[in-house]
Amino acid sequence: MLLQEKMKNTKFSPSEEIVIDFILTKQERIKDYSTTMIAGETYTSPSLLVRISKKLGFSGYNNFKNAFLEEVQYLHKSHLNIDANQPFLKTDSIMNIANKITQLKTESLNDTLSLIHHDTLQKAVRALQKSNTVKVFGVSNLSFPAEEFIFKLRHIGKNAEVFVLNSNIYQEAMMANSNDLGICLSYSGESGEIIKIANILKKKNVPIIAITSIGENSLTRLADIVLRVTTREKSYSKIGAYSSLESISLILDVLYSCFFTTAYDQHYTFKTELAKNTESREITNLIIQENEQNEKE
Repeated sequence: MLLQEKMKNTKFSPSEEIVIDFILTKQERIKDYSTTMIAGETYTSPSLLVRISKKLGFSGYNNFKNAFLEEVQYLHKSHLNIDANQPFLKTDSIMNIANKITQLKTESLNDTLSLIHHDTLQKAVRALQKSNTVKVFGVSNLSFPAEEFIFKLRHIGKNAEVFVLNSNIYQEAMMANSNDLGICLSYSGESGEIIKIANILKKKNVPIIAITSIGENSLTRLADIVLRVTTREKSYSKIGAYSSLESISLILDVLYSCFFTTAYDQHYTFKTELAKNTESREITNLIIQENEQNEKE
């Protein structure tokens, strides 16, 4: 749920409602207002703002204000030119469709990049470094980017596993320990299976990275680190998950790439040696031939 939706749906006292309406009306301009200024314009008190913030799940007004501004700024500046739910029409030519899907994916990538924050990303990379094994949990089509992420990690010598919905997925979560890292993928953040897994990981003191949509949801409340994906698709009324899957793939690619640089030479040597010994193939395309193969010819 978006913070603004929560503000509208939470039950407040009449005086609290006045403050909530004031903040929602001001939107991004609220950054220039202190608690004293808001209290003065709404004929309330600064302590009321602290009470409202805590009622919304924040430790204080500054935390609430920062979260509110972050959400407002994202929603105001990030408008995709292509509809993420219906990116093409039945009357579009095949080349129009090709162009629209390409544009949608490009816009989704840029939108995702705007949601990546240095400190949060750094925490996620450090969690990867510290872990003995990375365990990724996803359901349905989210298993595709998850499997690619795990494939890359394993090919640089990092212990990593991916688990999709089956009878063993909860057992795998139960067998994790505090030296592991759980990465939970859920666009809505409300997938019942993923929430159950996250609860298990939490009880086992396993650090959790959530990759999910903006706003507060059940998964973000359980996670230690939250990485946000572009949030433009509806739950059901979409032709395909073009935008969200592209966004999740980018987040995982960025995570892998940043982790790679923590021991760049070691990871590069491991990967290239593994590829040389296990991925031998005859290549006739000069563009993708390795230098060694060119020299032999």
